[in-house]
Amino acid sequence: MDAPVLYLQTPAIVVNEAVYMLGEPGKVIGDINDGTPVSEAARYAYGRALRQLLRTAPWDFARKQAVLTLLGDATTTTPAPGVSSFVEQPWSFCYSWPTDAVMGRWMPWNPTNAQPENNNGTPLTTGVSSLVYYNLIPGRFLVGSSDQYPIVTGAQDWDQLPDLQRTEGVDYNNRKVILTNCSNAHFVYTRLVTEIEIWDDLFRQAFVTMLALALVQVVIEDPKERIVQRDRLIPILRNAVADARVANGNETGYPQTTDFEASFISGRTSGVWGWANTYPGFGGTAVAGGFGSYNGYDALSWGGSVF
Repeated sequence: MDAPVLYLQTPAIVVNEAVYMLGEPGKVIGDINDGTPVSEAARYAYGRALRQLLRTAPWDFARKQAVLTLLGDATTTTPAPGVSSFVEQPWSFCYSWPTDAVMGRWMPWNPTNAQPENNNGTPLTTGVSSLVYYNLIPGRFLVGSSDQYPIVTGAQDWDQLPDLQRTEGVDYNNRKVILTNCSNAHFVYTRLVTEIEIWDDLFRQAFVTMLALALVQVVIEDPKERIVQRDRLIPILRNAVADARVANGNETGYPQTTDFEASFISGRTSGVWGWANTYPGFGGTAVAGGFGSYNGYDALSWGGSVF
């Protein structure tokens, strides 16, 4: 009887895959916090590389939609408790950036089943009616930072300060915010997926290659061999990212045909949500584009190459 194999996924396993890719099995680590030179280099590179790769495409496995937390409401002089009346002009609402967000994708201007309203906010229908179904429209939004909504106010003892070390986009006095004119806003974004089991296999292969490039200076002792391995890995990473983008794009939307334009292609150039002559945001200028990611995706600069 074969011995059972445990497929426990940890950052150390991913790092060791990168070490094996460099041809140095003797440099594998037991834990990413074990204090060895390889694990220390991996600790510095792991989070940065993961965030960069997550921004390179609208990955299906990392998509999340959530209701935003309201920080400021300029439409009333008596906002709800805990909500400020200050909002940076010319916007009406300010929301907190989701603490697990890596990149914003788009904001539904009219969430599903919401009561339809005119431009003045007056309901178009009255009384109880059946559920409303209609196409979502992307709303305009702007990501920025603000010191108007601090986490800590007044003098606080050091031991009473909240631990914000692992909170994305927040410090004691400033925070990352989303400005918009959409009330009761929802937000579609790419979340920081640290659970390795959720990753797409092609995404994982690209990430392992990124780590190999980051660790080559520590894992390989011969300076000349470092250059050889670095030059070898750059085209491998480029192809791995391209393959992952294509697979992710082909799985997005429908119909699934050979002439279907993947979202990573249309999102790269047009950055709109909808079909031809769509409007990127309420009242925006008509542009031509396919069904894709509203904001497109970031280029990836790694190992001296951009792709």
